[in-house]
Amino acid sequence: MAAATGLLLCAAWYYTILAGFYTLYCPAMYIMFLNHKLYRKIVDALFALWELYPVALFQWCSNAQLHHFGDYVNPNESTIIVINHRTRVDWNYVWIALYHATQSATECTCKEKPGRELKESHFLDIGGSSKLKFVLKDELKAIPGMGWIMQLNFFLYVKRNWREDQLSLAQFVDYHKRLGCQPRVVLFPEGTDLSEDNKRRSEIFATAHNLLLYEYVLHPRTTGFAALCSRLRPRLASVYDATLAYDAPAQTEADLLRGTIPRHIYFYCKRYPIEDLPHEDDLLKSWLNDRWREKESSLRKFHENGRKFYPTQ
Repeated sequence: MAAATGLLLCAAWYYTILAGFYTLYCPAMYIMFLNHKLYRKIVDALFALWELYPVALFQWCSNAQLHHFGDYVNPNESTIIVINHRTRVDWNYVWIALYHATQSATECTCKEKPGRELKESHFLDIGGSSKLKFVLKDELKAIPGMGWIMQLNFFLYVKRNWREDQLSLAQFVDYHKRLGCQPRVVLFPEGTDLSEDNKRRSEIFATAHNLLLYEYVLHPRTTGFAALCSRLRPRLASVYDATLAYDAPAQTEADLLRGTIPRHIYFYCKRYPIEDLPHEDDLLKSWLNDRWREKESSLRKFHENGRKFYPTQ
């Protein structure tokens, strides 16, 4: 039964991607040659509408529950959201988490902490998502349907070759600046998920560089974060440090197909105003490493003390 549920859920999820590309995105591409700024707004709004679908699919069809701790996420500010990469399918649940994190405490029952008074967002910011851009591995852009749509939404693809990635980063920032857009960039600084193999590689790296050994996270790659922060800073309002955890994580896409679907997703978010972050790249790298040490401690307490996040200092 669980396997059948997983198969149907994944099939429904992927079908909407292919259908959306051919019926919505392909016709919209012609607008690119007439008015690129209008095209950008339309395809971003289309993606924002689709982002509500996996939220509904996972919450209603698989009874997934989101537990949100920490700060409200403002959907109307340019920001970088850094998140630990627990599984290969985290991005499915990031949509759920960020949708709820942009809702007021009075409207969203998942909130564990009262939120402040919120301003209404623009109608195209469906769930505060229409400006959401993920930083992804370059090979993902070739995936039929999903990769094509993410290319049209101008996600930032990286090859883990800094010479090439510097150029991609500059083009990404200049493109949005030219159009007057304020993207909300989602970055997984670890670069890969917390599988057993990746964990062993991270431990070897940590031992070779005299770093702390982590149990619940991998050591982050700091160069890209520092460069992204520096490039976006003139228009950047904040950086959010987000932590994602599950009751029973699905480590891979195959786990989802087999019906291994988390029933509880835990999301802790802390906002840092950009004024609180250093300007120098070396200090930005240290800042991110400090957040990851806090994240390791926070996740340790989470697993040892009844799946509850506690505020970091």
